Amino acid sequence: MSEMRRAIGHRSAVRLESDQRRDVNVMLGVAAAAILLLWFDSAFAQDTSFGQRLFQDKADCQFCHGSNGDGRGDPRSPGRAANLHETHLNRDQLIEVIACGRPGTEMPHFDKYAYEDTDCYGLKGKNLGNDAARDPHSTSLTKREIEAVTDYILAKFVGK
Repeated sequence: MSEMRRAIGHRSAVRLESDQRRDVNVMLGVAAAAILLLWFDSAFAQDTSFGQRLFQDKADCQFCHGSNGDGRGDPRSPGRAANLHETHLNRDQLIEVIACGRPGTEMPHFDKYAYEDTDCYGLKGKNLGNDAARDPHSTSLTKREIEAVTDYILAKFVGK
């Protein structure tokens, strides 16, 4: 009988240790998930802050689109720009518009080589004549910078 009690006691102790290990593993998993979420959130915030700086300063998008992205830019801007809150463009389409501009409108291209080395909307600059997208009044952007501005626009303005 005492052997049986000892065996039951041993099983209970093993089961208790196993339950404690499982609980510790669950807690570690939850903690790791929380850390990852915080890291991704801060990484996204860094990406959008980079895009914000580009939007406001280097590309000076706010000159036409306004600091709130509502299309009410500086009165000296060439014309009413798109209200970014109302756009229905997805990320890839926004990247293309920022890179290639809008031929026949005041929206400039921010890809330095737009219509030269790369096709924009399936067109080359020589085929557009006077309707070619304008050069930016500020400066060109790299592909990474265009993506960062796009991510900022999507996070800050689109649908808000």
